[in-house]
Amino acid sequence: MDGSTTSPTRKMSKADQLLSKLPPPTQLPSFVTDALNEPRATQSNPVLNTTDVTSQNFHTPMFSPVITSKNEENVELPTSPSNEAVADKTVKNEQSSSKADLFNWMKGSSSSIFSMVAEKAKNSVDAVLTTLDPQMKDTLNPNTFDNTDVVVASEKEIVVSAVREGFQKVFGKAVVRGLEAPDQPFAAQLVGFSAASKATKYCIDSVRLHVVKGPVVSFERFIVEPIESKWYEFGLLKLNDMERNIDLEVYTQSVPVPAAIVGLISDDTPKDYEHISTGFSIPVAHFMASNLKVHPSEWQEVMTGVSQRSSLLAASVSLAMSYKIALE
Repeated sequence: MDGSTTSPTRKMSKADQLLSKLPPPTQLPSFVTDALNEPRATQSNPVLNTTDVTSQNFHTPMFSPVITSKNEENVELPTSPSNEAVADKTVKNEQSSSKADLFNWMKGSSSSIFSMVAEKAKNSVDAVLTTLDPQMKDTLNPNTFDNTDVVVASEKEIVVSAVREGFQKVFGKAVVRGLEAPDQPFAAQLVGFSAASKATKYCIDSVRLHVVKGPVVSFERFIVEPIESKWYEFGLLKLNDMERNIDLEVYTQSVPVPAAIVGLISDDTPKDYEHISTGFSIPVAHFMASNLKVHPSEWQEVMTGVSQRSSLLAASVSLAMSYKIALE
């Protein structure tokens, strides 16, 4: 190691050399001070004088609807207090008239709604009562029928109730009652249209001995062979109104009857049967119910899907409608 001493300053890098060449920073300007010291420009637009504003004629902006009614066309705005009072009175009258119209409309609509509700409630109560007791229809229904007393020449409930319901559907109110007819000189199983018509007429004539006025209805079932080996059962409803000289006949829906059953009935009828001219001695319902294992009044429903009462009710409605047309 020699005795020479090293310089305290070290060699400068290139970055330091570049930074050393930069000039010192200058003082930043103060914008706040300049803005405060800046002289204000004089206002070029003079302020409007208040007296000038009030002296000028300014119109108050009014709302102008795009669509005006016919009554509002060519109407000037009120400028004086008297006109304003008249306008206010007119507006009040229009408001009162509109309120009255609205009240009348609400009153009319509410009354109709209440009447509809009351009518539905009454119908509901009537339906319940008539379901529990069918005889109540004669009392509840307000409609009237000139000949309210309709007599059925039978005491079978299935016949009397069907005729009653059919007439009440057409006339609204009809008192229908059953009256037993005497034994008729006809076969137990009627065969043919002619035999059925004679049997119903006989029943009506028998009831006429006790019922002089009003319509009398009779019902009989019969079988007929319109085509060879094709047998059908029908029901005949006959109505007679002797006062008005009205005679009507309506038939129920046909029910097919097996030819074998008719053959058995024919074979079991004695040859010396006193009513053999009008039919057989054994009803078809007896054999049909025995073979189908049902009640004699239910075999038609098993064969066709339509019950005996349903077909009888449809015929009763048709008979009542025919009678109503004849009365007119």
